[in-house]
Amino acid sequence: MRRWQLFLGIEFALLLWLGFQIITNPMALATILIGFLFLFLGMHWHRLRTFSVTFGGVLMVLGIFINPAIWLILMVAGIFLMMVLTKPKAGFSVWNHKQYVAPVTEAPGKKAGRRTIRSWAGRQTIAPSYDWDDINMVVPAGDTIIDLGDTFLPKGDSVIMIRKGFGKTRILVPVGVGVAVEHATFYGRLHFEDSDSMLHSQSVTAYSQDYDDAPRRIHIITNVVVGDLEVLAV
Repeated sequence: MRRWQLFLGIEFALLLWLGFQIITNPMALATILIGFLFLFLGMHWHRLRTFSVTFGGVLMVLGIFINPAIWLILMVAGIFLMMVLTKPKAGFSVWNHKQYVAPVTEAPGKKAGRRTIRSWAGRQTIAPSYDWDDINMVVPAGDTIIDLGDTFLPKGDSVIMIRKGFGKTRILVPVGVGVAVEHATFYGRLHFEDSDSMLHSQSVTAYSQDYDDAPRRIHIITNVVVGDLEVLAV
């Protein structure tokens, strides 16, 4: 039920945005008004009813679809419909898909000539012993856990970058590592340093208390449409 409420809330907000775009876009507004006029004439003018209704309908559709908000409305509806129709019993559910990444690394080695390719979809497996590389992930939907508890982070700055559509993200960072978080979301919660921040079309930047003095630091950059981010010390 909560997901339906969230979906309807997002769609209602996007509809308001669409209305604002139409009102502030003279071309879109004029196209829709002319289309409405032809529809009105077609309903009362029997001779050219077919032409007037067809032409008016085309104009109204064009007037609506030249606004970016309508495409975002359809995209959100399509993603949510895919989540509803894809049941867990079928073997895969986009919403319930969970990804666990736990890098176990050694001291940094040579990287010249190395090439690593990771898939956007499916479960990602990282070898049990390899040099640390900055993490750059694209996740359409689902929950993600990144556990750095057994990771040998090099001295200096490391980066984790995540771009996600929908779902919760949890990052476990070893105690003593300085953490900087840059989180942007349309709707979601940030839990960091034992405090919560609720975000609505906002971005936030936060640093751990020991960030300036820590020999090893990690910079977490996340862009999420809808979802929570938790950064926990382990």
